[in-house]
Amino acid sequence: MRYLPLYRLLVRLMPGKRRGLHVIQGDPAMAEQFAAIYRRHRARGAALGLFDKDGLTCHLAYGQARRNMPVDAQTAFRTASVSKMVTAALVMKLAEAGKIDLDADLEGVLPYSLRHPAAPEIPITLRMLMTHTAAIRDGRAYIASLGQEAPADSLLAQDSHTAHLPGAGCEYSNFGVGLAACALEGMTGASFEALAQTWLFGPLGMDASYYPHRVASPLADAWRILPPSPAPAFDGKTRQGSLKAGWDQPDPFTHYSLAQGNCCMDMNSAVRLGQALMAPGFLSAESLDAMRAPAASLAHRDPALTQGIGTFLLTDAALSPRRLFGHQGMAYGAVHMIFLDVERGLGIISFTTGVSEAREHILADVNKALIAAWQGRA
Repeated sequence: MRYLPLYRLLVRLMPGKRRGLHVIQGDPAMAEQFAAIYRRHRARGAALGLFDKDGLTCHLAYGQARRNMPVDAQTAFRTASVSKMVTAALVMKLAEAGKIDLDADLEGVLPYSLRHPAAPEIPITLRMLMTHTAAIRDGRAYIASLGQEAPADSLLAQDSHTAHLPGAGCEYSNFGVGLAACALEGMTGASFEALAQTWLFGPLGMDASYYPHRVASPLADAWRILPPSPAPAFDGKTRQGSLKAGWDQPDPFTHYSLAQGNCCMDMNSAVRLGQALMAPGFLSAESLDAMRAPAASLAHRDPALTQGIGTFLLTDAALSPRRLFGHQGMAYGAVHMIFLDVERGLGIISFTTGVSEAREHILADVNKALIAAWQGRA
């Protein structure tokens, strides 16, 4: 955090580059307003969609998806932590169908225990994992194991538990939400990906998957803007061409690497997800209310955000006169978001292939600027 002012300054001093803009749908003047924000934040490439219950009202493609490949209407993106909201939608659908119980004790569901070593008597539930209140954190062991698929039980036996006890605090944790995929597999006997395809992606008509190789659309790269790199930090073509053996089978020891950040989708699929989370239909009003209900405080990290079930509640009068619901994703230099203005039935989606990661708290500066423009607060 202490380097963020310097990061902001360096981004402002970087030479700007005007990249190609394709207005796929909507008012060109409005599209140019959003393109100017992407330029100001040094985006390498981006796709932006504004939508309502009937579909996209504005859709623009900006810059590069890969080298010599512009972003277009079909480009897919690895959505990073936006995946947590996708996973939450799946969890709520399975709960409605009676396949899982959000508040059931997960002890015995997995071949290892999720309980806190200082409080082995406190049950850990799926709701706790999805609201970051399970007292599981991204410890040094977890960070060091990224990309190596170290067994979950090994990570839990090291430094993956918080100083506070379960239910006594909120520690934003990729590992914790990732373990929700393992819990779903243990509760249903099906692979996490199969559950997502059967209960979420298929019914909504989404070209989406937690595995890059299963997405039909070309998958975008992700680049670090600062410090600049000669190669993408995330190579979409390589990831899409790789096939992991056994991907379609349950694996409670390594499938924690999916639910928290690995969901890939294109803009049209993201719109279908956003519409499903906007109003009752795919999910009941009770499920949507539960996702949007304040479950834990994130004030220690961002005073504008509250944690719901896999969802951020954004309350910032400088950005919107209404509370917004959604999630942000940041990984490999890419910054993404989906946010919903439920009162007006409107949504915004932004996917990028690399942009300034400057932020004061959790929400990135580029996302704040886009939301403010969308809400007429720019």
